[in-house]
Amino acid sequence: MKRIDAAQLNALLQGAKTIEEDGLGVKVARLEDGDFLKLYRRKRLLSSDLWNLPAQRFATNAQGLLRLGIAAPKVLDVLIINQCRLSAVRYQPLPGDTLRNQLGQLDTMARAELVMAFGTFLGELHQRGVYFRSLHLGNVLLLPDGSFGLIDLSDMKLEGSPLAPRKRRRNLQHILRYAEDIHWLTQQHLDNWLDGYARSVGQRDAARFTRDLKRWLKSR
Repeated sequence: MKRIDAAQLNALLQGAKTIEEDGLGVKVARLEDGDFLKLYRRKRLLSSDLWNLPAQRFATNAQGLLRLGIAAPKVLDVLIINQCRLSAVRYQPLPGDTLRNQLGQLDTMARAELVMAFGTFLGELHQRGVYFRSLHLGNVLLLPDGSFGLIDLSDMKLEGSPLAPRKRRRNLQHILRYAEDIHWLTQQHLDNWLDGYARSVGQRDAARFTRDLKRWLKSR
């Protein structure tokens, strides 16, 4: 972890390309050397972010995923810029494209296969104790070798044992927040998604996941 001042941050961002921003400024930038810088802004003077930095959580979670054999960005540095109420993580991005973008470019048959593969990956995450509260199809990357990786990792907990049913239900709700994702996963390719999930979990967990998903669909 390194402390820098506003001038050093501005120098680091010199020539960078903005990838994501909000009304307060840059959130993600691609630096001139190709590294990414993700900035976390502390909105209140007193906040839990003071002792639980989201940038450090990103770094810790990335390292934990890599230990589990799950593709994640390689973190290079965690930065603190106190005078700007910022923390930041500098990392090497994963190659590939978001699963959401990829699904939008495929024909029906190829999309069904990819949805099934995502179901298998989701089951693997749950079995390995990865509770990713920001999980949606924009935070899952399809890598060049056909495997998956995860990005935007600060809102995650690695539990070390398979997720309890309650957390699997919560994670299901996290995934189904975007109309486009809901359409592909629960309308066009529901059976493929469920079949994929069942490949990597036990029969009881697969049945419970199917039941929870169908209850969610009825409640909409």
